[in-house]
Amino acid sequence: MSGAVGDMLTIVHLTAHLGGGVGKAMCSLVAGGRQGIKHHFLCLERPEKQLWIEQLRQLGAQVSVCPDRAQLEHILRQADVVQLEWWNHPATLHCLAGLDGIPMRLVSWCHVSGLFSPVLPLGLLEVCDQVVLTSACSLQAEGIAKLQARRPRRLRVISSGSGLANQPIPERAVSQPLQAGYLGSLNFSKLHPRYVEYFRLVADKTLAIRMAGDVLNQALLQEQAARMDRPGLLQFEGFTARPGEFLSQINVLPYLLNPTHYGTAENALLEAMAMGVLPIVLANPAEQAIVQHGHTGFVIETPQEMAQVLHMLQQDPARRLEMGLAAARQVRAQFTDTAMAESFAACYQDLMSQDKGMHAFSRAIGSQPEQWFLSCQPQPQQFLQQQWSELLNGDGRYAVLEQTKGSVFHFHDCFPENAQLSGWSKALACINAN
Repeated sequence: MSGAVGDMLTIVHLTAHLGGGVGKAMCSLVAGGRQGIKHHFLCLERPEKQLWIEQLRQLGAQVSVCPDRAQLEHILRQADVVQLEWWNHPATLHCLAGLDGIPMRLVSWCHVSGLFSPVLPLGLLEVCDQVVLTSACSLQAEGIAKLQARRPRRLRVISSGSGLANQPIPERAVSQPLQAGYLGSLNFSKLHPRYVEYFRLVADKTLAIRMAGDVLNQALLQEQAARMDRPGLLQFEGFTARPGEFLSQINVLPYLLNPTHYGTAENALLEAMAMGVLPIVLANPAEQAIVQHGHTGFVIETPQEMAQVLHMLQQDPARRLEMGLAAARQVRAQFTDTAMAESFAACYQDLMSQDKGMHAFSRAIGSQPEQWFLSCQPQPQQFLQQQWSELLNGDGRYAVLEQTKGSVFHFHDCFPENAQLSGWSKALACINAN
């Protein structure tokens, strides 16, 4: 057995990239870690931004970007533990399908919930030595439930939310008016496609919600607000590189997400709560795993409940302030770099008690691009049988029509010569255009 317990452990992270929330989580893991653990990150794509790569290197981690096949295999063979940063990225699936012959101790950290699309492929989970979920909500996923019934010792929950104590909690006075804002993606695969509808019963016609995020869907959201005779409801400010500054200027976060969204840790929600911003969320699994209704925020289901909550928060600013501070205390205590790193250190030590083994990736996810794609679909027969109306029914249609994030269009861009991916993407594009 290589890397006996007590020696320096080398953890090699296999990841599509280090962008967004994944990059932040990796920095927290390295920053909170103990002596005796060395991290090496293998990025399969060239980065759009260098921010997290530079920070990881400053923290002492090694980062290799787009290593060739010989380098990648050599690094994986030398690892004490291989940590797969999992979401259904085409580059990751492509890479895994060629690793059947490399012995390793394998842990997969799942950065999507698996509750909707994409699912967590049961075949892949079964070949992992350990499976780590980023939220307890994933325990409700069908594949996870089956794995838990068969191999409960393989499962852990370690949130990727962390580093929340770095920002100061702004001083807020009871005399301040309600100041609402939203921070996050405006893509309807994440934001609720009927976000505006939830404010139609709010009595205060002057209510304005500052929207910090990409400008995607801005025109459509403005049109929806205008049709509801509330043209000033949403105030779009575009992407912000200083989320802390934005969050210090609001005190309520109406964070209403698509019921079928893929998220787990919900970093934007956690960051807002850590700064004393009171969240209002829908009864979605990931959000309910974070927000304690009536204590650290509100979980609602209808426009009527939204109107009631906002009216109460306007009439009782002391409660609004008190609950915001309770939210800050909760997430700052619960989601720390040290807690994350210690949980993974325990996972690594457990893995070191076993020898390296082979993992039949190509049998688990297939050997061809269309098989890799289908392995992550909740109902693959809808693609195989071209059941487009069923596939595009409901709020899940927005994820299907994404251009990236592991959609059929994303896979087709990566594997343009694949006939099935080409046919599926063309058919969906044609239907969407009409």
